[in-house]
Amino acid sequence: MNIVDAVTYICDIAKGQSEQYDVIASTSHSEGLSVFQGQVQNTEISDSVGLGIRVIKNGRPGYAYTERLTKEAIAQTLKDALCHTQWTEAIDILLPKPVEMPEEYPNYNPALESLDLKQLKDFCIELEKQTFAKSGEIENIPYLGADMTSGSSVIANSEGVFYKGKSNSASVGAGAVAVRDGVKKLGNFVKSGRDWSQFSIDEIASKTAGYATELFGARKIEGGKIPVVFSERVSARIIGMYASSFDAESMQRGQSCLAGKEGKVVAGEKFSIVNDPQGEMFQHKYRCDSEGCIARRVDVIKNGVFNEALYNLETAAKAGRETTGNGARNFGSKMGTSFHNLLVPPGALTTAELLKLFPKCLLVVRLEGGSGCNAVSGELSMGAHGFWCENGVIQHPVDGVTLSGNFFDIIRNVVDVGNEYKDPFSTYQVPALAVSELSVSV
Repeated sequence: MNIVDAVTYICDIAKGQSEQYDVIASTSHSEGLSVFQGQVQNTEISDSVGLGIRVIKNGRPGYAYTERLTKEAIAQTLKDALCHTQWTEAIDILLPKPVEMPEEYPNYNPALESLDLKQLKDFCIELEKQTFAKSGEIENIPYLGADMTSGSSVIANSEGVFYKGKSNSASVGAGAVAVRDGVKKLGNFVKSGRDWSQFSIDEIASKTAGYATELFGARKIEGGKIPVVFSERVSARIIGMYASSFDAESMQRGQSCLAGKEGKVVAGEKFSIVNDPQGEMFQHKYRCDSEGCIARRVDVIKNGVFNEALYNLETAAKAGRETTGNGARNFGSKMGTSFHNLLVPPGALTTAELLKLFPKCLLVVRLEGGSGCNAVSGELSMGAHGFWCENGVIQHPVDGVTLSGNFFDIIRNVVDVGNEYKDPFSTYQVPALAVSELSVSV
């Protein structure tokens, strides 16, 4: 059966067997290929489907899921979830009642469904040619491919919620190896979106080739505590690695340094973080979370002050708060929490203008690794590449340096933010961040 029928069936048989229940089901379809030396190297087509239920019996939650949408498998899934309730702690939540939702799907473009593997193949073969043509220093393009994905979802509960969702997107990426004087560098670029007319071979080829060659001629710099500007190319990654610090679940488990700091200054005055599910800057829109609760804007950090954490129903109940609509769950997991579009609002300066804030600074455009980063403690240690700048002017490339410090010190030392963003399709929109000092070792 399809997911709508499957959700309807499990809701019917769950009635009367628990006080409350909610269900999430989804399907996904993906088609993609990779190209090497003018030929299709491989193709991949994949499909997945699944249904998960959370039941609440005697106040206790139980979870179970299935990837087989037969009546027998669904009935067993309900039985497993009910059995699981005897081992969990009681929670005091009320599942949301339904509200009227628009019938259109903002994350779905019907025109994208006409895109096929032949078009992707032709695009990628031409992309490979044009990437080579951008620079004579490019000797190899080991990574080049494209894919298109589509999916559907249903969220339902015992209160009558029955929300349907639909989404699709395409993605093309390339990685090129360039060589100069025996030194090799790798650069890559990925473009994603749901409007195929916006995919430009010239743009992807230019950026791939540019990133592969930009760091030739790197020179050493003197280490120490120096000003750093995180380019919009890397700033979202920095914030993303520590995003869990802002959810209530991490705080309640003692896994966030922000526990108990609501209302206190935790960042620079010009730094804010917003949960922006319907924001104009985002191409992906969230109407509700995985619990069927309306997703709302949350000023997590406002002008440096930690204003509000992110909650789902369970963590909100523990804190005596209301959910912020940030419940996150797929059919095979328990309820968690996540941002539904993370925005660091723009400042007044371009990235180039941020460089002029310091007599000397390091502009970081690439990061490597991440094993030395810990969201619980905030510790950060990772490799970086970029450019040494003096009086706002780039002097020369820099590679092989290590950044070390603490994430919460970094955001506290943010003196300004830029107004340029890297990827309009990303659910994390973060401009360049100018940090007054950070430990840099060479």
